Amino acid sequence: MSQTEMARAAACPRMEMSRRRALAGLAGAVVTLPLLGAAAARATQLAEAGAAALDAGPAGLLTRLGYFEATYRIVAALYLGGARALARAHLEESHHAFYEDIAPALTELGAPGFAAEAGDFLGAVKGGRDVEAVAAAYEALLGALAQNGAFARPSAYDRLISVHALLMLAAAEYAGGVDAGRVVMAIEYRDSWGFYATAQARAEAMAASGDLGLVKAGADVLAQLDGVEALYPGLTAKTTSGDVSRLSAAAGWAQIIALRV
Repeated sequence: MSQTEMARAAACPRMEMSRRRALAGLAGAVVTLPLLGAAAARATQLAEAGAAALDAGPAGLLTRLGYFEATYRIVAALYLGGARALARAHLEESHHAFYEDIAPALTELGAPGFAAEAGDFLGAVKGGRDVEAVAAAYEALLGALAQNGAFARPSAYDRLISVHALLMLAAAEYAGGVDAGRVVMAIEYRDSWGFYATAQARAEAMAASGDLGLVKAGADVLAQLDGVEALYPGLTAKTTSGDVSRLSAAAGWAQIIALRV
């Protein structure tokens, strides 16, 4: 861990705990479903390098962009759903995205960055702008995030491994935020939804891409995500099913699908 990362962990132990829970899942329980031959060997390699799935290469960049996207999705859903004060509070409390951490990688790729779009969206939320203005800024921001991710030239495998990592993070946050069906840490529950929603949106984009390989992989991931939305009856819910295994299973299948492409 770099000095910057250690400083982040010290400033936000909750984020570091979520990452550790996710990495434990990547390293210790990669896939509990049967794998054969080369696929099993490759899964073992991924398990031993769990941190790399979150931090390295094109897949790592997509995952780090996912930190931002998840936060913005949560804030937009709250604000556009009428919970404006909670949307602003989430911005103040959430520590899943530090733009300065990703800026060097974007510069190295020659990507345009998304500071302007993020500023417009955050300014609209903090300034109490009308729904139409916030929605427009949000859509522009999502487009900018997707454009920056494209500069990494991710393969189908990279895209799927990032989806896998985001779902593992969703499961880790859910485990920390929900206990026996009760939402005990609302921000972790919301963060879990953000990572899940980001992973789902990326699978939907793959399924709608027109590339036959991506279409099949995206559709396969979406099939495994079917029903997971029941874990999130609402971002302000007090109770839910509490069955995090549905998220973990979907994450495992995303990895299996990555091994097949």
